[in-house]
Amino acid sequence: MMITTSFLETMALYNQWQNETLFGICNDLSEHQIKRDRGMFFGSIFNTLNHILYVDRLSHSFIHTKIVPEFDPNVILYSNYQELRTARFEFDRILVQESHTCSQDWLNEAIEFWSDRLNRKRNVPRAFYYVQLFNHQTHHRSQITSELHKMGIDYGCTDLPYNPYYAF
Repeated sequence: MMITTSFLETMALYNQWQNETLFGICNDLSEHQIKRDRGMFFGSIFNTLNHILYVDRLSHSFIHTKIVPEFDPNVILYSNYQELRTARFEFDRILVQESHTCSQDWLNEAIEFWSDRLNRKRNVPRAFYYVQLFNHQTHHRSQITSELHKMGIDYGCTDLPYNPYYAF
């Protein structure tokens, strides 16, 4: 068993908290500040936020369909910040809901597929891809929080024990 349903819930709630925090800060930025090319991997804070949601959706699709989706690193899902924000929060709500309803057997079920990148067959528990989904978000949120720091904006706490949505 890789992760438990309880771990999935913990991470889904953490993810929700961190995205609400990040978008709460971004709400106060001007369109120029959020869309300005800052030399980040995806250029701007806005493009990075789009990338996170895009990859989340691809990962989520794979988790549910077991079909490896096509990836295009240039995809921008939303050109409007408010639409992106709404879609992000809706997706996070879905992840939290799933964490409350999925079974351990479902999480443990292996997904078998051919990896062109690795040139071999993979057989990995579904839970692994939830871990990757959350890890990928953390990686790119840190790029954004670094830019916010350069702008003199304190992102605040990211420590799991301080998540207001999780009852320890």
